Amino acid sequence: MPTNIAVLDDITVEELLRECPPLEVPTDGVTEAQPSTLFYGWLMLPLAMLIMIATSPGQTFGLAFFNTKFRAAFDLSQTRLSITYLVATVAASFAIPIIGGWVDRFGLRRSALVAVAAMAAACVFASQVQGIVTLFFAFTLLRTVGPGSMTLMANNTLASWFDRRLGLVSGIMQVGMAGALALVPAGILVLIDAFGWRGAFLALGAIIACVLIPLVLLFYRESPSEMGLQPDGAADPSGGDDSDSASQGFAWGMDVEQAMQHRAFWILLAAAAVWALIGTGLVFHLDAIFQSNGMGLAESARAMSCLAIGMGAMQIVGGLLADRLPLQWLLGVAIGLIAVSCVMLAMGQGGILIAAFAVYGAAQGIKTIIAATAWARYFGRAHLGKIRGISLTAAIAGSSVGPLIMGISADYLGGFTPALWLFTAMATVISIAGFWATPPAVKHPVAG
Repeated sequence: MPTNIAVLDDITVEELLRECPPLEVPTDGVTEAQPSTLFYGWLMLPLAMLIMIATSPGQTFGLAFFNTKFRAAFDLSQTRLSITYLVATVAASFAIPIIGGWVDRFGLRRSALVAVAAMAAACVFASQVQGIVTLFFAFTLLRTVGPGSMTLMANNTLASWFDRRLGLVSGIMQVGMAGALALVPAGILVLIDAFGWRGAFLALGAIIACVLIPLVLLFYRESPSEMGLQPDGAADPSGGDDSDSASQGFAWGMDVEQAMQHRAFWILLAAAAVWALIGTGLVFHLDAIFQSNGMGLAESARAMSCLAIGMGAMQIVGGLLADRLPLQWLLGVAIGLIAVSCVMLAMGQGGILIAAFAVYGAAQGIKTIIAATAWARYFGRAHLGKIRGISLTAAIAGSSVGPLIMGISADYLGGFTPALWLFTAMATVISIAGFWATPPAVKHPVAG
């Protein structure tokens, strides 16, 4: 026995294991255990969806239901409120590229935590506004964090986990946003009725902080590489050079200066601005559009529901198409449908107005998929935060102008029709240009 122990003292455990033959286990009638096939990206998808839904307090459809309360509390005219909203939204738009750069530098997980906490804080601040000055700052915070940084986080999260299926998962996420469009306004009205508008903002902040911050802390992961995976769920048990090459290729991307050299960048940017300009103008003045046609709140609520249904349906379809068809075709069709909806609103009556919002919802559904997929697929992911930040700046800036154009048209040009024809012309031009938004003719640096 002592002799055997002495021999073992001179042999390392690793050498001993190498000398031992592998244990052969008979497999007849026995099912071999398989590793879990659930890709963690499918857990990141509902988390990204929740982050997107949590942008609602800063979205136009969420803030619109507080507008009458703001006007009554601070004795504001419609024009003063609209101008305050416009200036705040423009101010918010300038911060988004800077935030995008921070996301690229500090990573998505930390940035997502900060953004969610900032949205909760912005809701608390909004509950304490005392006049037009503090209302301006509340609008600025809500617009910067909601349509700006949190939207960027949600879209970039999916882009970091998916490639071939990015269109599909973006569509699924945007269906959640369509659901928010249909349900959140009703929820906000319930909160306002129960707690008043100040209490409603406090409740929204508490819900976001208590629900979303723990979920991000517990479940958010930066990228598939943290878990030994590749985008879309391809496992890499070997950890070999091929995996490293694929990971580098997935992380490739142009910087902003390089992206600006391509025609598609400017067409996508213009499409983002015009889409947001028209959509915000229509939604912000939704009730007034129907009232000017002798219709009431019931019809405008039905129109919002139709918008949400059209949006949700086309987000799934659009997501599938975005994985199979050239994105420039979808862009041309989406903006073209926006032009059609504006013509219907300018010329229609009764049920046609409701149908127009369903058409706009379908266009919105397709366009959100393009916004979620085109930037990553055209220009890569290395600088996606900053590039998408510029896109969101254009969209938020456009959204600030749309309500004002509609308001000027109603106050000084005899109704909304002149603004609707202007929107039609703008959308038609961008729709035609959209078919030329072809991917940049550059070769993937490691795909060779």
